[in-house]
Amino acid sequence: MIRTENLTKLYQRNTGCSWFHRDIDETVAVDHISLHIKKGEIYGLLGPNGAGKTTLVKMLSTLILPTSGTASVNGYDIIAEPKQVRTSIGLSTGHERSFYFRLSGEQNLEFFGTLSGMKGKILKERTDELLKRVGLYEERKVKFMKYSDGMRKKLSLARALLVDSPVYLFDEPTGGIDPVSAKVIRETIQELSLEGKTVLLTTHDMLEAEELCDRIGILNKGKLIREGTPLALQREIEGKKIVIELQGSPPRAFFSEIENLDYVSRVAVGNPYLEILCEGQADAINEVVRTISTFGVRIKSINVKHPSLEEVFTELTREQ
Repeated sequence: MIRTENLTKLYQRNTGCSWFHRDIDETVAVDHISLHIKKGEIYGLLGPNGAGKTTLVKMLSTLILPTSGTASVNGYDIIAEPKQVRTSIGLSTGHERSFYFRLSGEQNLEFFGTLSGMKGKILKERTDELLKRVGLYEERKVKFMKYSDGMRKKLSLARALLVDSPVYLFDEPTGGIDPVSAKVIRETIQELSLEGKTVLLTTHDMLEAEELCDRIGILNKGKLIREGTPLALQREIEGKKIVIELQGSPPRAFFSEIENLDYVSRVAVGNPYLEILCEGQADAINEVVRTISTFGVRIKSINVKHPSLEEVFTELTREQ
């Protein structure tokens, strides 16, 4: 449903000029990204600020043109067939500026529904249905300017759903809002997937990505550096995390000794727990336990876990 091949976006900025030439500074926002998102799939894009997530969404929704490469949404080319692309998608952006502040939530939805060709009883029924679905029906007469951030995000979601589309693009739909509003939005996105809709979701929330997404792509500095299911990505970092509960306070030399072990790639200290990311398996655990015992430190418990998605994300983006 969504396919890109070497999709690239460069931004150019004039930094000065001389008699003979103009100085141009180029920033690569999206760097030769190729991905394929299947029908009915929720695909999550994770990445630090400035990684290119929003730029990618803007290109797929035809808000901006790519510098090079190709992309299609619902079988339509984003450059050659932009009108068909727009009629195939529902879009909700993280920083919504297109609502009218002096209109109520209901009036805003009716306005955008009219622009989409809806009218009369059909428009009224669809507006009421969506306001109830996102939990804004009781506040439908309140002016948009008085809406909280969570209410504005829910109205943005409702507007994206006005037209029954095969593809939905959500750019940080739950960023910076209260847990109750975020839960409503997540549940709605899950329902869309069950209805066979294709969803592209950008987020900073690792737990949200794990909960919602069938597959996840990690962006960093404009490049797609990893892609896979949440479980597959968690296995990207070789080894496991050992969580050890200690009894007593070890000397400083103890932590230095643990960090210098061959198998250990990272150590996090939190009283009374010690978290160690190891590259080996049984050998690593045995070596850590042996080192702890030489310092006379008692172990209350040991738990071995796979690294979390957040730890995988941190490790992969740090490598770049």
